[in-house]
Amino acid sequence: MKYKVIDISEEDYGCEGIPEDSELMCSVLIESYDGTQKWLKIADRYLRENDIDIGSVITAD
Repeated sequence: MKYKVIDISEEDYGCEGIPEDSELMCSVLIESYDGTQKWLKIADRYLRENDIDIGSVITAD
């Protein structure tokens, strides 16, 4: 199913920072063409490598 990316926000790791052996994660709000919205957690690296930004159309299950 195809979704449009509505919002992207970086996870807040507080003053401790990103835990060791972890990577920066983002919360991504996606919307289907019928208007259904849901939040996904996606690695920031994946978003950058695949040029995914607000307004992008992605395929997800």
